[in-house]
Amino acid sequence: MIKDDYEFGEKINRDLEVRRAARKILGVEEFASKEVLKQAYRRASSKYHPDHNPNESDANKKFMLVKCAYELLAEDKLCEMLLEEIKSWPGVPEDDKYRLDNIWGHFLWWREKFFE
Repeated sequence: MIKDDYEFGEKINRDLEVRRAARKILGVEEFASKEVLKQAYRRASSKYHPDHNPNESDANKKFMLVKCAYELLAEDKLCEMLLEEIKSWPGVPEDDKYRLDNIWGHFLWWREKFFE
């Protein structure tokens, strides 16, 4: 039972972190509308498109991450590339207040979000 609870908690944490990273990539707020998501996707696609950045070696990767972020937030499709990318990030703090890569940070974020 405890193992199942732990795995469920890990799945929730991963989903929260991936969505937070996707919002960070697109530069949108948590409850952005589909229209705002589409505008942010177009802006980021144009900025990171490999044709506009021929001298940048990871332009294609950035462009694909923008696509993955949009698909996750607008169409609820999870992209493995986005999951792999956030594993290399040092933890994604929300509003630079709490580090959500540990259970204490999650607790503090949750407590503030729901009880203050």
